[in-house]
Amino acid sequence: MLGAVAAVLALLTTGTVLMLRGDGNDPTRSDGRTTATSSPPTPTPTTINGRQLLNVDPPKPKNDTDYVQTPGAWLTSRTYATGAKEAVTGYHLTTGKRAWTVPLSGGLCGASRNVTSAGLVAVVFHTTRDTAKSHCTRFAVIDVNKGVKVWEKPITDERVSLGLGLNVAISDTVAAAGWPGGSAAYDTSTGAPAWTAPADGCTQEEHLGGERLLTLSYCKTSAGMKFRIGERDPGTGKATWRYEVPKARGAWLVSSEPLVLGLLQNDDGLDADQLVTVSDEGKVQSTIPLGDDYVAGCGEAGGCGATVVSGDTAYLGSDPHNYSAGNRITAFDLTTARPSAASRPRTTRPSSRCAPKARPSSPPRRPNPPPPPGSCAWTPPPARAPS
Repeated sequence: MLGAVAAVLALLTTGTVLMLRGDGNDPTRSDGRTTATSSPPTPTPTTINGRQLLNVDPPKPKNDTDYVQTPGAWLTSRTYATGAKEAVTGYHLTTGKRAWTVPLSGGLCGASRNVTSAGLVAVVFHTTRDTAKSHCTRFAVIDVNKGVKVWEKPITDERVSLGLGLNVAISDTVAAAGWPGGSAAYDTSTGAPAWTAPADGCTQEEHLGGERLLTLSYCKTSAGMKFRIGERDPGTGKATWRYEVPKARGAWLVSSEPLVLGLLQNDDGLDADQLVTVSDEGKVQSTIPLGDDYVAGCGEAGGCGATVVSGDTAYLGSDPHNYSAGNRITAFDLTTARPSAASRPRTTRPSSRCAPKARPSSPPRRPNPPPPPGSCAWTPPPARAPS
């Protein structure tokens, strides 16, 4: 979502783009670039009007057993761009018609969540169209305002393989990818290599872009293996840590400005059970316990897909405890960890609960844990004793 006053929602599954607009100034400029802001306050528009800008049909598979992976969806003031079949495609916002297509050698494996202030995005893709026989070893930066490939580089580490656990990010200075046991980064503008491996003593790295690139690493310390969050110098590849997670079995980067983490503490958990906001001084500013009431949506692709951070507010979806109950979106103040009065969920006791299957204790997870089995047992609440 873009900055302070205009919120833009891209629905990746349907290809539908909606514009939600409130009172105030647009943070995008007429030249297609996004105005850089530092932790803007959350907007409080008096009215919100929504309209559909365009609708993009999904790519058609070859047959019933084929599938097309199209990660990535980005919006500037002039273009909506999305991953396509062996390509990235841009559309005019005014007409909804295709503006350009940047062809790739193979299908997409991963894409950056954000677009830079200059309209650049990063993608990783297969070397050939035969995804069963090729690896996710091509890295490129694309200008979605102009519809051109800025540069393309190979990833030489074959551990990236089919793209399992792949994470792609971009900032104004660095474009990076991380995967189990590997990490690579390049200068955003020139494609010059910045680093080709995780920082010393670290394994899996997850990156998150924005004005700067933050890196979440799992590293060896004097107290054992710990999750660390910081920046890596583009020139030397050395890391400057800003925060070390005291204790967690899993960790994800939710937001870079402000720095918000999704943390997993429970042994049998499948998702983050708390959100932690960290100040610029590396101190915990607030902690939001999620429990069984909210879903952060943290998963293998990196980040927490069910959580949106804008300014000093985090928006979370509720976890409905039965099939008939709808879910709600709750806005939390990141400075106080409290929900806003208008979005507090009702306190009625649910008629049943979703109890995830118990899992045995295991060693600390890497930053991108495997996805959950996708099933749970719906159990009624304990029966009351007769009075």
